[in-house]
Amino acid sequence: MPLIRDITRSDYSMVEEVLYANHLGNGRFYEPEGIDVIVAEVHGSVVGAAEFRLHCDFGHDEGREAHPGEQTFILTMAVADTARRSGVGRALLVEIARRSHKAGDTFLALVPLEGEDATSRQAFFTACGLTLYGPDTAGAAWGCPLSRILNSDVTSSSI
Repeated sequence: MPLIRDITRSDYSMVEEVLYANHLGNGRFYEPEGIDVIVAEVHGSVVGAAEFRLHCDFGHDEGREAHPGEQTFILTMAVADTARRSGVGRALLVEIARRSHKAGDTFLALVPLEGEDATSRQAFFTACGLTLYGPDTAGAAWGCPLSRILNSDVTSSSI
């Protein structure tokens, strides 16, 4: 099981490598100013990262009618290829849900990255309890009540 913790400056280069390998970073300098970031560590190495914002109102201004109001929004989530299907992604998602609940949010949202792995990303988020809300278009938001993630019967070893 991974150790999920806050990012430290010494993690920046490893996080950039994980993001870059997932087509999310530019491979240069990582500087997470103004956002919350957690990392997943296994055997002393960072194998996953998630960037998020608590108390975000994403969607309302874009006219998403199904928008639930203030929520936690996941900006980026990535897991190293070597750590996939070992519970790392699920552990990151559960930790974000725990922090969101503690902060008073009740809903978690994200917009899955489009591209060649979109189907597998959507399958992962579906297995974790998130669903599409609003119209099914490019850049569509996915989300769910935090309770669905925190009370899930899905085991981390199956995701």
